Amino acid sequence: MREDVRNSSNNETDNIGDAGDSAVDKERFQNNSSVKDRNRTLEHKQEKNQLREELQVNKQEYNEAKGDFLKIRNLVRAGKLGPNSEEALNASKLYLNSSVNYMIAHLSSVKSNVAYSSGNGTDEKAIDVDEKIKLLEAEKAEIANASSQEEILVVIGSVRGVWNNAEKTSLESAGQTVSGKIGEFIEKSENLSEKLGTTVDNLNETGVNTTDLDTKLASYNFYVNSAKENKEALDAVYSGENVTRKDMEKANGYLRQSLRDIDTANDIIRQILNELKEYETENGNEIGVEDNQKTALNNTENTTGTNFSGGNYSINTDSPESGDNVSYGKEKSHSSGNDTGNLINKLQN
Repeated sequence: MREDVRNSSNNETDNIGDAGDSAVDKERFQNNSSVKDRNRTLEHKQEKNQLREELQVNKQEYNEAKGDFLKIRNLVRAGKLGPNSEEALNASKLYLNSSVNYMIAHLSSVKSNVAYSSGNGTDEKAIDVDEKIKLLEAEKAEIANASSQEEILVVIGSVRGVWNNAEKTSLESAGQTVSGKIGEFIEKSENLSEKLGTTVDNLNETGVNTTDLDTKLASYNFYVNSAKENKEALDAVYSGENVTRKDMEKANGYLRQSLRDIDTANDIIRQILNELKEYETENGNEIGVEDNQKTALNNTENTTGTNFSGGNYSINTDSPESGDNVSYGKEKSHSSGNDTGNLINKLQN
């Protein structure tokens, strides 16, 4: 009997210890998760800075190779060099190779952003981008082995096909990432609207004329709802099958409008908060705007990462182009990019 009591007492003590350990373990797990999240964010930031530096290096090398190529092109046009001369071939291959390196640098940055946004490196789009990088790496060997302008043109066609598919994935990933941020903004804005509605109602009950505040709040809700509708239209495009370049341009239009709505909504909410702050001062800090609504506004802006003033609402991927407009003949201008990745069509018109 004494042994049974002793065992029972020990078991109860162990159970109490287990419960305590469970609480400690839970807190330790939460702390570890928080530390992991911070470390992951820091690592991504460092990686992003490194990739940005590499992109700039490749951009500079591309520009230098382009300058050398244009000089050779002028000599070929003037009949001072043959298009298949060693000098012309080397300039063409160097220019094409630097263009591919620039594309790879850009896609490496896209891959990093996609992997970070999804929370792991196994995201379907990250894998897709990685495959495109490998294909472009393989094309560099073909460039090195090319012995004529005709062979270079074959490589150009292959590179262009890889890049066009990769660029589509790049734009789609960027759009979906921003769409996710917009979704977070909308959710926080709807919560903020409810808090402001309660605050305005309380003011009205004290005899304050809140007609102007009610109008502004209704306008705020209108633009938040409009941003939500455009986001849904954006998501509908990206979730479809066989999305074309034209579809993505349409989606980018929805995105721009959604961000404009957010920008307008933020301007309106600032007006509301400033007006409420005046009543807060008059009533001895009874409303609590500074600690509540204003903090919520900051959170909504931090969600999207910036205040979208200035009208630049396009997804800017800083991406190379597919390469249609530099040749020894006519050139074709593009409005969508930054004059990068422009490959050779023909060495002589």
